[in-house]
Amino acid sequence: MNVLIVEDDPMVGQLNAAYLARVAGMHLISRCSDVVSALAVLEREAIDLVLLDVYLGRRSGLEIAEWLYAHRPEVDIVLITAAGEPETVRAARRLGVTDYLIKPFTFERFADAIDAARRRRHALADLAGPVDQRALDALFRTRSRPSLRSDELPKGLTARTLAQVASALLAAPDETFATETVTERTGMSRVSVRKYLRYLVSCDILDETFAYGQIGRPAFAYRCLDRRALERLAGIGDD
Repeated sequence: MNVLIVEDDPMVGQLNAAYLARVAGMHLISRCSDVVSALAVLEREAIDLVLLDVYLGRRSGLEIAEWLYAHRPEVDIVLITAAGEPETVRAARRLGVTDYLIKPFTFERFADAIDAARRRRHALADLAGPVDQRALDALFRTRSRPSLRSDELPKGLTARTLAQVASALLAAPDETFATETVTERTGMSRVSVRKYLRYLVSCDILDETFAYGQIGRPAFAYRCLDRRALERLAGIGDD
């Protein structure tokens, strides 16, 4: 994705650029510190994502959001700002802002915002023929985040075992894998593994496809949608 950073504080702009460099597949096209130069870049460059501050000297970054809403609605916008006034939040919502980060913020929250924008862009690009509910949910529904606490997990699941399953998935040699991949690596039963895999599917971390095997037995195949989330889960491991 081609990215434009609009930030008038040089130190914050450098931080945003450094964080962006840690996210795979992102290409920083330009950094701007004011509305005029940012609009000039947007008029001449193919930008996919704008990381946008609100306070830009005497002008507002929301002017850029308004211009994009009118002229380039396909461009995603992530506000990164100290502005938390209700009127700013309402305007951001009205203008189709993708995400809203209040300074200061963590790299994890920054990466989540970038990953969400990328997933939606890919989901839109992959649409073909009649659209099913799963595809619509990926575009319009807020993604459920996996719980990091056993008392918040579905009944019968524990954080320690979830971390074990996540580690097994990260070590899987193929992009698409079956339930047996996890059972072999963890020593867990097929039934137990399926419970954890279903939970990860419900959180949109895995994609699940279904088919009948040669003898009519249901066969499930999985593909990772959010490797960063799996890495976070693999690191918890405490009940």
